[in-house]
Amino acid sequence: MTGLIPAEELKKLQKRMNRLMEDLGLTDLESRYLEEMQHMQQRMGDLMEEVETPKIEKDSLAPLADVRETDEALIVTMDLPGVSKQDVDISITDDELRVVAERKTETEVTEKDFHKRERTYKRFERSVALPVSIKVEETKARLAEGVLEITLPKESITSRKRISID
Repeated sequence: MTGLIPAEELKKLQKRMNRLMEDLGLTDLESRYLEEMQHMQQRMGDLMEEVETPKIEKDSLAPLADVRETDEALIVTMDLPGVSKQDVDISITDDELRVVAERKTETEVTEKDFHKRERTYKRFERSVALPVSIKVEETKARLAEGVLEITLPKESITSRKRISID
């Protein structure tokens, strides 16, 4: 995705804005621009929360995904860290690919005077619009090292022909 600002750059910008407010004396109640600067600071804080918090829809995380198109197929690559292949459900409709996955982990630590058990549950859900017709029967998926790759062969293969200009 283009146009996104990395979180660390936003943090640096927020710190610079705070220093600027202090240097200019805009922390005083008499300052005529205090309200606007405070509003800008609040908005920067809100932006930082949006950047640092993954997108959650209906208690599900939307995993990062890339879609590439070749002449023969669409290739969708999706990050599913810590998910086993038996916990992934892939479905295709006429114009949409849908991936739902669950990650369940349970850890138990027992030491001399200490006992701890933790359970975590994450649900991943992502839908991708399909811009072309797909051969559903020939679709293949592979999950390796937390990355799901789905190859969706196109119904009609696009051939490219070079057109010369007269």
